[in-house]
Amino acid sequence: MPSLRRTMALTRYHLHKRNCVGIFPLLCAFLCGVLLTALIANTSPTCSPTGRVYDPENSYFLILLIVTAPENFERRSTIRETYLNLRPRMINESYQEELIHIPPLNERGHVQLESVATQRQLLGNYRAWQQKPIKNIKVINFKIKPLFAIGMYGQPKNVRRAIYEEQRVFGDILELEQLQDSYANLTAKVLYSMRKIDEKYDFKYLAKLDDDTYVKLDLLAEDLLSYYEKLHQVQQQQQQQKTENHPNNNNHHKGAPLLELYWGYFRGAATIQKHGVWQETDYTLCDRYGPYALGGGYVLSKGLVSYIATYAEQLSLYKSEDIAVGTWLAPFRNIHRRHDVRFDTAWKARACKDYHMLLHKRTARHMRDLYAGELCTHEEDQPDGKPAALPKEYFYDWTQPPSSCCKTAV
Repeated sequence: MPSLRRTMALTRYHLHKRNCVGIFPLLCAFLCGVLLTALIANTSPTCSPTGRVYDPENSYFLILLIVTAPENFERRSTIRETYLNLRPRMINESYQEELIHIPPLNERGHVQLESVATQRQLLGNYRAWQQKPIKNIKVINFKIKPLFAIGMYGQPKNVRRAIYEEQRVFGDILELEQLQDSYANLTAKVLYSMRKIDEKYDFKYLAKLDDDTYVKLDLLAEDLLSYYEKLHQVQQQQQQQKTENHPNNNNHHKGAPLLELYWGYFRGAATIQKHGVWQETDYTLCDRYGPYALGGGYVLSKGLVSYIATYAEQLSLYKSEDIAVGTWLAPFRNIHRRHDVRFDTAWKARACKDYHMLLHKRTARHMRDLYAGELCTHEEDQPDGKPAALPKEYFYDWTQPPSSCCKTAV
C-alpha cells in the first residue's frame, strides 16, 4: 500500500504539471501498482502460518472416541439414540466450588494428587449436590464430536459398503484404513485413532469409550466444563500472584508446566497377564503394571493426546490399551491423575449407584433403560437370580506404592 500511495502521489504531481510526455508511463506505473497491490492482497492468506490453523467446523470442546467393531451397528445406533442426545446443563452455581478440585504443584513442579480424605469429601459433596433443587436449567451451547473408530483394512466389500453408508448418513465414523480390526490390535486402534483425531480436529478434551459404556453425558460435560473454567481461574490467579511477587523478573514463570488431565478410575499393581488373549510378552518395566485408568472410559486433555499422537510410531504397543496409555504417560510430573469412583469402568459392572457417571458393560437394552431413568436393570440379569461377586469400590491412595493403593473402600 505505501508503494501504491507514492505512485499515486507522483502521478498527481506530474498531471498537475500537465507534462503530456510523462502521462502515459505514469499511468502505466499507476496501473502496475494497483495490480501489484491486488496480487499481494490475494496471496497473503496462503502464506505458511506460524502454527496449526483449524477449520472452525473442526473445533470442539470434547471429542468422544468410541471404540467399536464393524458388526456392532446396534450398539452404535443405541448410543446415537440415547446419551448422545444429552447436553451439559447448569443446575446451580455451587458445582464448581464444591466438586472441582485443582491440585497444587509442589516446590519441584509435581502435581500433588488428591488424598483419600479429599476424594471422600468430593464424593460426599457430589451426592449432596444431587439432592439440591433444580434451579434455572439452561443448555450450554458447546460442541461435542462423537467418532466411532473402526479398522477398515481387509474388510469384505459388503461390510465396507455398510460402513460407508453409515458414514454417509451419520458422519460419525472414524475410518482407519490401514488397521485390521481385531482384539489383538486394540492398542494400535486407540493409538492411531488419537493420531488421526489430533491431525484433523482442534479440541480441549478427548474421552476414550468402549461401545458398551453408557455415559451420562450431561453430567460429564457439566463437570468437564466446570473443571476447565476453574483450572483457568486458578492459573490466572497463580500468574497474577507470581507477577506481584516478582514484578521485575520476566522469567519467574518459566518451567512451570501447564496442568494436563488424565481422568478415570485408576488401578495400581495389576498382575501382568501371562496367558490367554491378553498375554503380555513385552512388558518388562516391572513385575506389575503401573497405575492406569481402566479402559471402559477415561478422559485425556489435548496436550496428552497430542503427545501420544506425535510419538505414535515410537510407543510400545502393549496388549491392553488402558495399560499402554498409563505407561506412556507415567513419566510426566504435570498430569492430574484424577481418580473418580463415579467411573464404573472395570471389566465387570460394580454394584449400581446413582452417582455413577460412566457405566461399563451395558447392553443396548441397559442403555435405553438408563436413558429412561432406570439405573440398575443390569443387576436383574444375573444368572439364576444369584447376586454375583462384584468389584469393590475404592479410593486411590496416592501416598502409597501401587501395591497398597486400592485398599480404602468407598
